[in-house]
Amino acid sequence: MIRYHNLDFLRAFAMMMGLVMHAPLLFWQPDFAKVFGIGNIAPAEEWINIIGRFINNWRMPLFFLLSGFFSVLIIKRKGTSQFIRDRLIRVGLTCLVFSALYDVVDGSFDFTTHHLWFLYELMIFVFCFSFLYRVQTIKDLLDREISTRILLILFLWLTATVPLANILNNWWHPLAWKPSTTYFDLKLGNMVYYFSYFLVGVIFYSNQHIFTKVKNSKTVLAIGMLAVLAFLLRVYSDYLTLGGIDDLRNLAQMQFDPIMVICNSFLIGVNAILWCLFFIGLASKFIVSGTAILRWFVELSYPIYIIHIIPIAMMSALFYRTGLSQPVIFVLTILAGFVVCVILYYTLIKFTPLNWLINGYSKSPLKKLKIWGR
Repeated sequence: MIRYHNLDFLRAFAMMMGLVMHAPLLFWQPDFAKVFGIGNIAPAEEWINIIGRFINNWRMPLFFLLSGFFSVLIIKRKGTSQFIRDRLIRVGLTCLVFSALYDVVDGSFDFTTHHLWFLYELMIFVFCFSFLYRVQTIKDLLDREISTRILLILFLWLTATVPLANILNNWWHPLAWKPSTTYFDLKLGNMVYYFSYFLVGVIFYSNQHIFTKVKNSKTVLAIGMLAVLAFLLRVYSDYLTLGGIDDLRNLAQMQFDPIMVICNSFLIGVNAILWCLFFIGLASKFIVSGTAILRWFVELSYPIYIIHIIPIAMMSALFYRTGLSQPVIFVLTILAGFVVCVILYYTLIKFTPLNWLINGYSKSPLKKLKIWGR
């Protein structure tokens, strides 16, 4: 059975980048800082904002693309029914249980999805895709080998989905992406954007020669250079769109020129595609087998992403109180938050029924112990 170690790593890498994305959370959301007794916190320094934009540009598109790829893989190996059952537990039930636990912690009980919004949307994609894939005509279309022309059309569509999302969401802000906040708050623009990447991942399964092409050294270098150029253009476009705004925390309440936002959103779309291809090429070139460290990293990624938000925020608040600079707080929060999450994983998840919920029964140590078993 073929194991895609390169894509396993990429999916785990995208998950782990959540720790980096949320390390400056207190500086981005002052109301959250007040939960830890910190008032009048300074806004994040610009270099932190740029790192956040960079990661946010490609992380979720890459995750949904890989989710589409692995969805086809599981269906072909285990069948559609088993695929849906597995995702209902590992994605749907996990989202419900942990978002409810977060509601208990903050005392809101308002059906907020918190940082697990992507699991909710992924579950919807699973149902939609499972239905579509049963239609033979659609299945044949998604499974066919595509030409370079069709691939180019797909990339143009992915680029267009970003401004399309702005239009569908009626959301005219250059940096503030608007994810679903509750189970009753679906954003049509987001769904179109991310489901497009999901379906491209499905198409990539039957066109794995693309991985061979993008892992070529010269191709990886060329895509990487284009990606860096595209991101620099995006940073400049952000500067033109935002003007002289120093504090981005109230961005959602500000008004911007829709034309500038649309132009900026095209650059976001180009960046997402180029960086996804670059990371796929890089991983395909250098990760050809599964080492013990790689398997450990992959094992940790999903549970750590689910539980990391409170440890990361607590570490950030702790280091902030010591009077350290933002760069030092940023780095220490990521490192300490990771260590705390690993400890929590081994004490609260790995050897408990929660591991069965998150990683599936077949991967749970409880199966080997014949506890809670079949």
